[in-house]
Amino acid sequence: MWTYLAIFFSAAVVVGVFMHRVFANKKKLVQEVAVEAAEAEKAAKEAEESEEERKIRLSREQKDEVESLCKRGESLISSGKDEEAVKCFVQALSINAQHPETQQRLALLYLQKQMYSAAAALFQQLAEQTKDPVHYSHWGLTLYQQSDFENAKIAYQTAVDLDPSRPQRFVSLAQVYKALGQLGNAIIAVNKALEIEQENLEFLYLLADLQVEAGNYLAARESLEKLLTLDAGNKAALAMLKEIRRIESAANGA
Repeated sequence: MWTYLAIFFSAAVVVGVFMHRVFANKKKLVQEVAVEAAEAEKAAKEAEESEEERKIRLSREQKDEVESLCKRGESLISSGKDEEAVKCFVQALSINAQHPETQQRLALLYLQKQMYSAAAALFQQLAEQTKDPVHYSHWGLTLYQQSDFENAKIAYQTAVDLDPSRPQRFVSLAQVYKALGQLGNAIIAVNKALEIEQENLEFLYLLADLQVEAGNYLAARESLEKLLTLDAGNKAALAMLKEIRRIESAANGA
C-alpha cells in the first residue's frame, strides 16, 4: 500500500511540475506575443509618422517649386519673354493646380494675348475659389469677348453684387445688356454707375447713346445737356445732340 501511495505522490509531483511548466510556458508565450504586438504597433506608428513627415517634406518642396516657377514667370514677363513665362506658369499649375497667384498671372497673360477661352477657364476657377469680385469681373470680360453674353451677364452681376462700389463694373454690365438687346436694364446699370460718379462724361455719353437707341430722345437730350454743362465743347455730345434734333424735327415734320 505504501508503495502505491509513493508511486501516486511521485506521479502527482511529476504532473504538477509538468503543469507548472505548461502554464509558465503559456504565460511566457502570452507575454512574448504581447511584446511582439506592442513592437509591431510601435513600428507601424513610426512608419506612419515617417510617411506623414515625407508627405509634409514633399509638400514643402512642391510649394517652394511652385513659388520659384511663379517668380521666374514674372521675371520672364518683365523681360518680354511671354511664351517662356506661359510655360513656367503651366508647369507650376501642373504641381499645384489651385495656386491663386500663378492662376491669376497666367490668366492675365492669356487675356493680354487675347486667348479668351483659356483666360476664361482660369478666371472662372479663381472666382469660384476666392469669391473675389475682381475675378468675376475679369471672367465677365473674357466671356464678353467670346460673345457669351448670358454668362458674361451673370459674372458681372455677381461682381457688382459682391462689390457695388466700382462704377466701371456697372458700365461693363450695361454693355452686356446692350449686346443682349436689353436696353432698359442697360440704362439702369449706367444710372447705377452715375450714382457713384455723377459727373463722369463717359458714363453720361453712354447713357445718352442707350436712350437714343431705346427711342427716348427727351431723356437723351437731358443727358447730353448735362454732359455739355460739364464740357461745353464736347464734339461727340454736340454731334449726338444735333442728330437727335434732326430726328425730332423730321418726326414733327412728318
